[in-house]
Amino acid sequence: MFGKTFKNLTTSSLYFTPQMNFGANLKQLKIRMKAIGSIKKITKAMKMVAAAKMKSEVSRLEKGRNFALGSVSRVLENEPYVQKKKSTTTPKTTLLVPFTSDRGLCGSINSSVVRDIKRTVPLNRSSYGIFSIGEKGTIGLTRPFPDLLLQAITGIAIPINFPTAASIAHQIVNQSTSFDNIILIFNRFKNVISQQIIHQEVLNRAAFFNQFKYVTKHEAAEPDLEYSKNYFYELYVASSVYNALLNSSASEQASRMNAMENASKNAGEILNNLTLQYNRARQTKITMELIEIISGASAL
Repeated sequence: MFGKTFKNLTTSSLYFTPQMNFGANLKQLKIRMKAIGSIKKITKAMKMVAAAKMKSEVSRLEKGRNFALGSVSRVLENEPYVQKKKSTTTPKTTLLVPFTSDRGLCGSINSSVVRDIKRTVPLNRSSYGIFSIGEKGTIGLTRPFPDLLLQAITGIAIPINFPTAASIAHQIVNQSTSFDNIILIFNRFKNVISQQIIHQEVLNRAAFFNQFKYVTKHEAAEPDLEYSKNYFYELYVASSVYNALLNSSASEQASRMNAMENASKNAGEILNNLTLQYNRARQTKITMELIEIISGASAL
């Protein structure tokens, strides 16, 4: 019986050929390659857009920094009716003002600000309040600090201008009446690949008036005390907010450019690996077809 069975075996039947659906595998690889290629095009385009915006924001930052930190400081120092004094009191309550972006896909600059807030606020939460600038920071702070989030501003017009900063500063001033000082937390733009989170202290209205005492230099030319001191305080806060907004905007574009560059590189590496897999699968399919043809020819 066994002899008869072995006589019926052909040469081709001695080779076991696994049945693999190479066509479906190649089709899936082509779909993935097409998707990754589209993503790479998008990230590359976003990188170019971010690079152009970053150049504009850095130029605006360099010009605005001279006004926000230089000109205003000189005005306050040289004003003949202002005499600066050092504060001797320690603030008990603090209003934190974090600056983040409204859009994502810009690396870790927004999450870094949120983490910094979490490290800054101690267990004694009652001495802090949060005035959030930017949608991403507001979303990140809503869950851990629902009781401290007093107000949030999102959808800030781009490019940043001083009237926008003055409007935001006015709302911060109104919210800070029950706090001893204000701390602006934002990413300071150092260069294209480096941004640093800094804490900039801003005095509240009472502390500002206490540190900048008005004295009469000339009997016949005494300024309007109430108008002048309020004007100087609004200018002081608005210039600080303007500087923070400019730095945050430049840092956002630089971080987005770097993030999109890294995403494009990663997409390129994945695309190369998929291309290699596709070529191997295609070669294997051709080899299996040749084996079947040769096996069939040998059986004849």
